Amino acid sequence: MMTFNLREQQKRLQARMDELRAEIAFAQKGEKPWPYRSCLMREGRGYCEKHGEYHTHILVWSDRNGEDREKISCCPDCLIAEANDLTMELSSIKAEELTDNAGIALRFRDCEFDNYLEVNPDAARNLAACRRYVENWPDMLENGTSLVMTGSCGTGKNHLAVAMAKHIIRNYLASVEITDVMRLTRAVKNCWRNDSEKTADEVIERYASMDLLIIDEVGVQFGSAAEMAILQEIINARYESILPTILISNLSPEELWAFISPRIADRITDGGRNWLSFNWPSYRSRIRGVAA
Repeated sequence: MMTFNLREQQKRLQARMDELRAEIAFAQKGEKPWPYRSCLMREGRGYCEKHGEYHTHILVWSDRNGEDREKISCCPDCLIAEANDLTMELSSIKAEELTDNAGIALRFRDCEFDNYLEVNPDAARNLAACRRYVENWPDMLENGTSLVMTGSCGTGKNHLAVAMAKHIIRNYLASVEITDVMRLTRAVKNCWRNDSEKTADEVIERYASMDLLIIDEVGVQFGSAAEMAILQEIINARYESILPTILISNLSPEELWAFISPRIADRITDGGRNWLSFNWPSYRSRIRGVAA
């Protein structure tokens, strides 16, 4: 969760960014900042040690004591450079906030593409496929390209899913959430209580509208008809909204196909093309040094 100090820093940076936007508009176009709307304006020339000579806008007025005052526009290139630096700082804070809210478990917080173990050629191919997916994220988002990752426990499915989520958040500030079927269905079912502050439709809409939803443990237990209906409704709503979904499961492709229904499986894998298999022994013992 974002700390108080970080949130205060974000507020200060955003306030300065708002000031810079007004200053840039004043410097480039002569648009008067709001507090100076009634002031007279004249033109002038200024000099910046870094960027050289530039055109200035000068606002003039008299204060309460009748003394002349003026406000001179700053070097537009310096203002733009400061705004670019602030944009990077704000983006970094936003990425941290999005990552905190992405549902990444503590166990997987250090998962990156660079520390994924390519234990065999299939693992290397899956890593490359996941890298291509995130490197082409704008196209994936525009086309609603989804992905299914199936296979044995301890083969790195979650590792790659977290690495993908973090890359997409850092580079595109996208809204991403990693959850599992149990938590997803529980969040909706909790709304059925009389004291719930949210409706089931509101929760479903949240899951159905974020840029990328990653659902883990699909088929880990065969849920009730109501739970299956919730899962299918969210997946289908995202498909109809052309939003990508990533499903992670320990089931075989055939078992998963039957679990989520052939129609949804065909849709989410684009006819079976967007399917990564992780069919090799667990490598957790290689990481921990003990048997998994």
